[in-house]
Formats: sequence, structure tokens, C-alpha cells
Amino acid sequence: MIHANDVAFAYPGSRDILRRVSFDLEGGHSLALLGNNGAGKSTLLKCLNRILKPKHGEIIVCGDALSALTRGDIAQRMTYVEQQSERTQLTVFDTVLLGRKPYIKMRPTEEDYEITQRAITRMELESLQLRYVDGLSGGEMQKVVLARALAQQPRVMLLDEPTSNLDLYNQHEVMRVVSQIAKEDGIAVIVVIHDLNLALRYCDRFLLMRDGEVYRYGAEDVITEEALKAVYRVRAEIHEISGRKFVMVE
Repeated sequence: MIHANDVAFAYPGSRDILRRVSFDLEGGHSLALLGNNGAGKSTLLKCLNRILKPKHGEIIVCGDALSALTRGDIAQRMTYVEQQSERTQLTVFDTVLLGRKPYIKMRPTEEDYEITQRAITRMELESLQLRYVDGLSGGEMQKVVLARALAQQPRVMLLDEPTSNLDLYNQHEVMRVVSQIAKEDGIAVIVVIHDLNLALRYCDRFLLMRDGEVYRYGAEDVITEEALKAVYRVRAEIHEISGRKFVMVE
């Protein structure tokens, strides 16, 4: 679905922010990008979507080189959700309809409206669809953003800290929905997240980054006390509770 090989990035005149980043992710999986601030996680997301152009390396999306795709092609394959979503004087329905922009030629078709409505229904936003988004709570707004991403019908979903500034309930709700979308729709989801326990509960692939490089990548077994000390520079204990791993920082 998405393949990164030896990706590097640097801003002009600065040191490399990413170095030799390689990984593969197939559809149906949720990948947590983990690491301290400044490790290169958000920069990597932007390189995967060609918002930023890698210095070298190759990114393959759905079998095609990212460098050979037009912006329209990328938008039909990938969706990128930033940390902060702009609040405008648009209704929830019209905001979700914006997800159809890569497919609309002159004006929305009946199919565009149907896909938009299905995304709204799936995110349980029917009662809010005529509300203006600038009056929504943080959790409601994040659901709208995910509905818009679903309306885009991507094969890859890139999420930059989707749980930031949300209360405990909405953090779990957003991650539960993201994990469900990946499994049910066969989408490859890549999410930057700081809460290790949320990541362990809802993701099944983990990429630990340290100083712009991949420290470890794989399934849950790459999350070890040794790895957390190397990446986060903290002592942590890993326990198993009700069959799930749980990280406790000392």
C-alpha cells in the first residue's frame, strides 16, 4: 500500500531532519509514529504526502512512485489531517463534502452527495450536519475532520496528533474510529501520537523514531523497556493488564 525506502529530508541550509527512513505498511493496519518532539515524525508525514519533497529516497503509494503523481492523483489516494483543523462558517455537511474536491470537475454530483452522507452517517454526525463547524466541541470537530477524510475515499490516511487537546473520552473515541476504519476499509493508517498506551490499544504497527532515524519498526513486540529508554530517554515499566500491554513511566 505504502512503501518508504531510504527517505531523507533537510530544509535548505540545515542538518538532515530525516535520515534513511524505510518501512512498509499494508492496508488494514494502523501504524503509530512514536518518538520525542523533534524526532521527525510530522516531517515524515509531510514527506509521505509530498507536502515536503524528500532530499533523496523513494516513496511508493499503491504501486506508483509518489514523485510521478500529480497533486490530484495523490489526493485520490491519500488524505492528510493536520494537528489543528481550521474552523470556518461552513456547515458540517459542506465541510465533509470538501473531501470530494479531488473528484469534482464542475460541481458535485449525486454520487458526491451520497458519499458525503454515508461518511456523516458512519461518524454518527447526522444530528450535527446542519450545524456550523465553528460552534462544535473539539471531539465533534475531530469526527467531522475524519468524516471529510473518509469522503475522500483514500487508500492511505495520514493523521498528525489527532487526539491532541481532546478529553479522555474523545481521545479513545477518535482512536477507536481510526482503528475501525483501517480494518473495515482496508486503509493504511499512519498516525503521529504521543500517548503510548493509546497507541498500544488501537494500533498494530509501531515505528519508533530517534533523531530523524528509525530506531525500531514492527508489531507490538518492538515496544520494550529498552526501546523506550533509548527513544524517550526515560525509565519505563511495561505491564500486561487484561491481555494488553501498558506502559508506566517511573
